[in-house]
Amino acid sequence: MADAKKAGSLTITGATTFDDRKVNVTITDGKISHIGNEIHGEEISGKGKWLIPGLVDLHTHLREPGKEDAETVESGSRAAIKGGYTAISAMPNTNPVADTAGVVEQVFRLGQETGLCDVFPIGAVTLVRVVDN
Repeated sequence: MADAKKAGSLTITGATTFDDRKVNVTITDGKISHIGNEIHGEEISGKGKWLIPGLVDLHTHLREPGKEDAETVESGSRAAIKGGYTAISAMPNTNPVADTAGVVEQVFRLGQETGLCDVFPIGAVTLVRVVDN
């Protein structure tokens, strides 16, 4: 854990964990730097609030590439973090379909560039081919 006494630290006090414990959590430079009973830096009450691990959404429709008017990797990532999600899995029904390494790598790269949460692209199980009649 990083140095919790660093200036700019924020401690959330008295939050309840999923196993019903009361803890203090210190955040320094946007990352958890200490969990325990101590208070470092500015204090915010977590009384009556739950402290849970980040959620993971295994079925997210990000629509990028191809349908950016509906949703992008960035807009989907922003929605995810607002809801407490730290990781999302992007379904392959994009245009083009994520049935090649190039499309899957593009979605992964867009998630990395956005940098808000982990974005795990899911590749299509079968190849999609259009056949002219």
